[in-house]
Amino acid sequence: MADYTSIGEVLAVDGLSDEATFPDATITEAIDWAEELIDRYTGTSWVYKAFSVTLSGNGRRAIRLTDDEGHPVLYPRSITTATESGVSIADFSGWALFPDGLVVRDDASWGSSSVGRNIVVAGTAGFSVSAPEDIGWCARTLARQYAIDLVSRIPDRALQIQNDFGTVQLTQASSHPDRPTSLPDVNARLSRRRQRPDSAAF
Repeated sequence: MADYTSIGEVLAVDGLSDEATFPDATITEAIDWAEELIDRYTGTSWVYKAFSVTLSGNGRRAIRLTDDEGHPVLYPRSITTATESGVSIADFSGWALFPDGLVVRDDASWGSSSVGRNIVVAGTAGFSVSAPEDIGWCARTLARQYAIDLVSRIPDRALQIQNDFGTVQLTQASSHPDRPTSLPDVNARLSRRRQRPDSAAF
């Protein structure tokens, strides 16, 4: 994706200057992983991205955009296509889009179907044209950790290691819904950015 940071920015972080150890393909993989984690945990994309969702009509003028897992598509910015029971909707220029993913039609209701999932809406959604600086910092930091972990000789579950200085005790990060990563500074920033349908605002 590389929407929140770039290969150059990640390589500029200390410890990743060896291009033989950290080729562009590895850094790209790390960035993609970091950005997916950020979007999933915070609940939204931080840049404009294309979306396409399939919904069940409800017989009302308002419908909420949700993905296949039931997560709302926050900050919808534009609708590019819409179909109802396979029929294309010609004009959606007057539809109202709300930060919580609600789309309100000005011309008709969203027709329901006995089999459901008869509405397809595609467009763009996201918080801003460019990612906030703290989101970029989180992406760089997470990508760096991911890349280093790929070549680390220390097992993920190691509790201690022996080196020239003696025994070094290692701390294992605990699993918790409010701690999506093993990096406390990243967790703090992502927690502050976490979005919910009732808190989304332009």
